[in-house]
Amino acid sequence: MPLPPPTAGAGRETAPRALPPRPEGRLLWVDVAKGACILLVVLHHAVVKDLPLQAAPALGSAMEPALGPVVDAWLWVTMALKPVRMPLFFVLSGLVASGAVRRPWVQARRRVLSPYYLYVVWLVLQGAFFSVERLLPMNRTQDLGELVADLVLASTGLWFLYALAVYFALARLLAGLPVLPVLAVSAVVSACAGLLPTDDWNRVSVVFHFTFFALGALAPELVRRWAGPASRATRPLGLVYLALVVVLPLLGLPRTTVMLLAGLVGVPLGLGVSVLLAEGRAAAGLAWVGRRTLPIYVLHAPLLALALHLPSPIGTGRLGAIEAAAYPVLLTAVAVTAALALHALLRRVGADMLFELPRRPVRAGRARVPGTGGAGPQATVAASS
Repeated sequence: MPLPPPTAGAGRETAPRALPPRPEGRLLWVDVAKGACILLVVLHHAVVKDLPLQAAPALGSAMEPALGPVVDAWLWVTMALKPVRMPLFFVLSGLVASGAVRRPWVQARRRVLSPYYLYVVWLVLQGAFFSVERLLPMNRTQDLGELVADLVLASTGLWFLYALAVYFALARLLAGLPVLPVLAVSAVVSACAGLLPTDDWNRVSVVFHFTFFALGALAPELVRRWAGPASRATRPLGLVYLALVVVLPLLGLPRTTVMLLAGLVGVPLGLGVSVLLAEGRAAAGLAWVGRRTLPIYVLHAPLLALALHLPSPIGTGRLGAIEAAAYPVLLTAVAVTAALALHALLRRVGADMLFELPRRPVRAGRARVPGTGGAGPQATVAASS
């Protein structure tokens, strides 16, 4: 995809912007981008799941007129970010996995086993939790039949982990083919994903997002080359993206086609913004969060559900509108902090199996094959949803 021309004044730079590295050789902007993405995921769920209920004077009652515009504005903002949030997350996941897609299966198999193992563990745990907790609006496994169906094709909020396992296996199989035809065919599939005979958006998402993972996994150098120039073109990219998210939904196109077209601009925009953030004061904090995406991803939904059982902090009138505007941001901060604290506690009491695929003990005298360690939870879930 061609990049927009540099903004005015960019001609003074004769070389692309250097991407900030981390001491161990990793790119700082990748961790920063992962941190920003997971925060946007939690914010999205705080907006669409908690805010409408908390903004009502009593849970389940009609919303006060003064709060309606605030809730509608938040819903528009988070839906406008949809073509960036998860597509960028999957580009980053593919980028992190790109070195493994051409390795022998014996060295790369944990890239499939690890996220699917975590998916099954948390599918069971969240299934048990949400069979009791019923306030949070979300897809639930209602019985054993639905649980078995979800093992085959994800429908719950844990679909990201399932997709990581499937996407890596598929990218590994396609790695020997020419990249551009693979991306072209997968883009067509993504654009048509909304035509699938299902109303379950999470299952549509599993089909839709492979294009972005494949872009990072099969064309990593292209993604890295985009990042520097895109950081100099964030303003024009942002204006084009804003125009797309306003105009495209009015054309009557399938939702997935709209998301794909907007994502073709949104992903470079997200890459460029991430590079800029990596040069600012927020870089260290975002990168720290970006290296801990897995526990935030699997724990934030139950925490958001628990928040609905507390007295609503949103009042009425003008003050209530201010509180409603601030509520998603504050809830996101609390949920992320609580998830990381709970993760630290669970690791301290020895519950490591909740966050990583157990390793087989190495037999005495048997050398471990280099590279089979592959993917711990933070490497595999390079972008947790």
